[in-house]
Amino acid sequence: MLQIAAGKEASFSILVDRYWPRVYGHALAYAKSQHVAEEVTQDVFMDLWHNREKLTAVEHFDNYLFIVARNRIFKAIRKKLEETEALEDVHVAEDIWLPDQHAEFREIKTLLLNGIDELPPVRRQVFTMSRIEGKSYEEICQELGISRNTVKEHIVKALNFLRNYMAVRGRPMFSMAVFIATTLLH
Repeated sequence: MLQIAAGKEASFSILVDRYWPRVYGHALAYAKSQHVAEEVTQDVFMDLWHNREKLTAVEHFDNYLFIVARNRIFKAIRKKLEETEALEDVHVAEDIWLPDQHAEFREIKTLLLNGIDELPPVRRQVFTMSRIEGKSYEEICQELGISRNTVKEHIVKALNFLRNYMAVRGRPMFSMAVFIATTLLH
């Protein structure tokens, strides 16, 4: 722990190799989704690395890791439930939409697709694979031969670009619009 706290990446790599399967297994058991489990596991180890200075005060690392992982898993499950509830609300609301609301949704979807088309080629491919095709970060890594961090970076940059793209074109309600559009693009 002292070596990791001092920033020794090799020591951190050993820790990740040793504990990754355990954290991933817990995340998968609770989240019931490989994609969510992979993201949670990655986030747990990113948290550990970003807060490595605190590791010197940890007396029982297994317990500490379990708590960090548990908190991340619960956060991911809450997020997944909120998204599911939002999607159910959209389907219910869609039944009572007025014709002009359907037209507005189609306009937002078209605008979003145009924004996706303006992304750099690799970023567009990563975003499409993740958000439209529903592939996990691991699947994208394997297919494109890039790291998880690179995949995550492309997703973050794509979302930031699309947020700005929508806001500039008069659609500041980006979060819901993108959520609705990307779930219904198929």
